[in-house]
Amino acid sequence: MRAALNVYYDFFKNISRNVKLYMGIIFFATVVSSAYNVLFGIYLKNIGFNEAFVGRILSINTLGVALGAVPVAIFAERLNKKTTLITGLLLMVVSNLIVLNIQIPLIMEVFAFTFGIGNSTLMILQAPIIYDNTPEEHRVTAFSMAFVLQNVAFVTGSLVLGHLSQYLTQSSGAVFANRIVLNGATSLIFVAILIALRFKGHQMESCQREQSLYESFANIFRGYKKLVTGKTMLYLVQVSLIGLGAGMIVPFFSMYLKYALDADDGVVGTIMAISQVGTVIGGLIVPPLAKRLGRVNTVLACQLLSIPFLFSISFPQGIVIITISFFFRSSLMNMASPIIGSLAMEIVDDQTRTYMSSMVSLTNNLFRSIGIYIGGILMFNFSYNTPYYFTISCYLIGTIILYNTFKNVDKKSTQSSSVI
Repeated sequence: MRAALNVYYDFFKNISRNVKLYMGIIFFATVVSSAYNVLFGIYLKNIGFNEAFVGRILSINTLGVALGAVPVAIFAERLNKKTTLITGLLLMVVSNLIVLNIQIPLIMEVFAFTFGIGNSTLMILQAPIIYDNTPEEHRVTAFSMAFVLQNVAFVTGSLVLGHLSQYLTQSSGAVFANRIVLNGATSLIFVAILIALRFKGHQMESCQREQSLYESFANIFRGYKKLVTGKTMLYLVQVSLIGLGAGMIVPFFSMYLKYALDADDGVVGTIMAISQVGTVIGGLIVPPLAKRLGRVNTVLACQLLSIPFLFSISFPQGIVIITISFFFRSSLMNMASPIIGSLAMEIVDDQTRTYMSSMVSLTNNLFRSIGIYIGGILMFNFSYNTPYYFTISCYLIGTIILYNTFKNVDKKSTQSSSVI
């Protein structure tokens, strides 16, 4: 315990201003995501859309995140990370307000897509910003702290906004309550924009400002080409499987609770919050645990132990058992994500790090969007439980690939340390 506290004390003592600012942006943006995850599907159902349409909207949104990877990477390199991030945040807030308040399917689909493009800036720039603004000895801790903060924000948003929606429903009806909470949460993105305006330093500047647009496109595709071989290719296959599996179940879990188990908005928000508490605790434990067990062994243990709980969720066993199973599934599957992100940055060189982050986001979200689309159809035509069996298969195969990709990484690190 003392060793763990020393790791975090040393980290906070040396954290840079830009990382602190980005942590603030992460917090407010994640509160918006929590509202989206808890209430958006329920809101669409309440205004008359079925599971297939919900799946299509969520799939289009995630497709926007995936396809946004290319332009975001180009803008980040040609302009700078600060300008790109602020532009993405503005696109998010405008697009989401339109999706929530104009109930015309085509318009909703178009702006769900643009919301995804804006959201991709947060996902793609997070790893390079943290990596470039953090000393090597603190990087695993920095990734873990960003991850923990995201989950703290998710817990806070899920708990508060779910109960707020339930409270407003009693006096104003479910549709109005959902809409007002979702709009209010979206407005928090303006706070994130104000924080982003304070970024400073050469780490946020462009390194390719003088290049033509054609050269920028050529460079990014050359960067992508370098990634589709060897270990990076294996890693991207693993990312695609995890994205596909997660897409089939995660965006629909609030609907599963609401309509399969007849839970109200407050209970849904509470369960979604509880599911992330373990992830927060796990995220704090991961850095010292990785030092003791090794990073790869820690990731494998977490992912394999999550699968029995995922299998348990597929059987409707009552609200208490489902809550416990979802708690452990979310905690174990997600707590090792900072280590995976750190490992991914290590298997590429400095010149391709932004491209790697972009490619991971592109691959993950492209396959997640496919998973969401399939999940919506399966739930509409069969049951809310059916997609879970497909997800289990994806996770098992993905874990095996992850082991084959990184099994020698910790050994090499140990050998390098002994030489030094």
